[in-house]
Amino acid sequence: MKKILSLTIVALFFALAGHATTLLPIYMSSTTVCMGSSSWASDSSAGAGTWSSSNVAVATVGSTGVTTTVTPVSPGVATITYTYGGSSVTIDITVNPTPAAITGTSHVCVGASTTLADATTGGTWSPYYSSDVTVGASTGVVTGVSSGYLDIEYTVAGCSAYFAFTVDPTSASVDSITGVGSTCVGSSTTLSEAITGGTWSTSASSVATVSGGVVTGVSAGTAIIEYTVVGTCGSAVAARTVTVTSGTSAGTISGPSSVAIGAVGYLSDGVTGGTWSSSDPTIATISSTGAVTGIAAGTVTISYSVTACGATTVATYTVVVPPFTGISGHVSFGTIPTTADVKVWLINYNPTSHLLTAVDSTVVFCSGGTSVYYQFLTEPTDSYRIKAAIMDSFTTSGTAGFMPTYHTSDFYWHDATVLYHVSSTADINQDIDMVYGTVTSGPGFIGGDVTTGANRGTSSSAPAVGLHIFVLNSTGTMIHDAYTDASGHYSFSNLPVGTYTVFPEALQYATTALTSVAITAGAPTVSAANFVQHTVSFTITPSATGISNVTTATSDVVAFPNPTSGKLNIQWNENVTEKATVTVADVAGRIVYSTSLNMAQGTGTHQLDLSNLGNGLYILSIKSASINYNNKVEIAK
Repeated sequence: MKKILSLTIVALFFALAGHATTLLPIYMSSTTVCMGSSSWASDSSAGAGTWSSSNVAVATVGSTGVTTTVTPVSPGVATITYTYGGSSVTIDITVNPTPAAITGTSHVCVGASTTLADATTGGTWSPYYSSDVTVGASTGVVTGVSSGYLDIEYTVAGCSAYFAFTVDPTSASVDSITGVGSTCVGSSTTLSEAITGGTWSTSASSVATVSGGVVTGVSAGTAIIEYTVVGTCGSAVAARTVTVTSGTSAGTISGPSSVAIGAVGYLSDGVTGGTWSSSDPTIATISSTGAVTGIAAGTVTISYSVTACGATTVATYTVVVPPFTGISGHVSFGTIPTTADVKVWLINYNPTSHLLTAVDSTVVFCSGGTSVYYQFLTEPTDSYRIKAAIMDSFTTSGTAGFMPTYHTSDFYWHDATVLYHVSSTADINQDIDMVYGTVTSGPGFIGGDVTTGANRGTSSSAPAVGLHIFVLNSTGTMIHDAYTDASGHYSFSNLPVGTYTVFPEALQYATTALTSVAITAGAPTVSAANFVQHTVSFTITPSATGISNVTTATSDVVAFPNPTSGKLNIQWNENVTEKATVTVADVAGRIVYSTSLNMAQGTGTHQLDLSNLGNGLYILSIKSASINYNNKVEIAK
């Protein structure tokens, strides 16, 4: 039985060994191949077989492997065969010829045309992925559209020839000629051009010659120096006029012929490289840029000197500084350029009535500078405070902007510098440096109301409308300002956590500030920072309960000795520490002496030195939040 089974298995083995393997069709990357390229063939139905070509003069293949490379040899058709395990599969491959080399001009100008050709007929022309040209598909006519580099493609039976092509701009390019456009006879100046490869030329070689950009003066006159760059489709030319002089010229000065004292005018001259000077700097000065500043009344000669060609010439200009009998100065904005209307007030203080009154004003426009000039003409003899404010909505994002500011840089009239002006004289340089609010950002809010009506005989209070309110931080730095509305209400927001001082500003009113206004993270809102404006005592005081009447001074003040030889003692007994304004006026009401006095709480004494005043009667005035002292003082030396 075992012998019969063995014979059966052997017979089956031989029968299977004689059975041929079934193969999958051959896969080719392309059955059409152009000369100069290649394809590949693959059959993965079994292990590595053998490959053959029916016509090795048309295409050759690798001998063994699952995949082989088919290499074209010449145009024609060849059969590729794959054999494995006694079985074979075939596939035909066609080798097409590559078109002949393209001939013709490889450049064309934008807007122009040229015709390309190919010895292989029946093909199609096209630009190879470019819009710089248009190409006639059957004619080979190439037209330039925009400058650039590309390939032109000619295709026959799926095989292409390529031609490198350039579209040139309509003309070459040049930059402006740089360098000094003037020289002297026998001297040279060097011009330059950023574009290389050009040539220099002159329109008048009798005036100036040029070589490599070096221009040499021959005789007095002008010559046009040109730089030419020649391109495939045209030339580009840059030109520069050069002036040749036998001597030198200072040109002609132009500008204002009159500049007020303290004002600035600007002169100019068409010739560059000169030097400005003033014949009398005590009358007018001039800067290196031609800015003339009036110093005193008179006439001055401004000179502009130019040195060249071994000589110096001078142009002159007469500037008159007219007599000035007023008040003038500059309103300055630090380093922040300002474009806005700026209003300046002239404020008079009457020591008898203790009233501050704006007696004159002017509006000037600042056109993007950091200062602006103002002036008041023929003002009468008197004592003045000077105040400036931005009238337009000029602020810088995130800041409080410029505050209304007194001369020289105070936001409270009480501390402002007082000018004693005598008519028929000039008070210049009465400058105002604007106070600028600092950046505020935080959770804090301070608000309140200002009422008036005390001493007015009314039973109820009235809102103080349009009252100017300031807020300062713990270091005394200005943060912001606001005005009370029709209800007498004001507010400040976006304040950082900290301690603040709030006080109103009103002419002739002495203010007691509300200090130690605390903003904390836990309590960021203060909504009852209220004030009362007293219309008889001319004071503004904090109020926690509403209207309070203030009719008499709450502090004692005495001035002694009286008469005095010039040394006058001021003695006080103060309930609180405060600041007072002290003025001395003559019998005509003109302030002849002014100072600020820090009056510490308790009893204190301060000595005034009036020894420079002449003999006679004067009116002494001391004013603070709680003091309204007036008395006659006699000086007898």
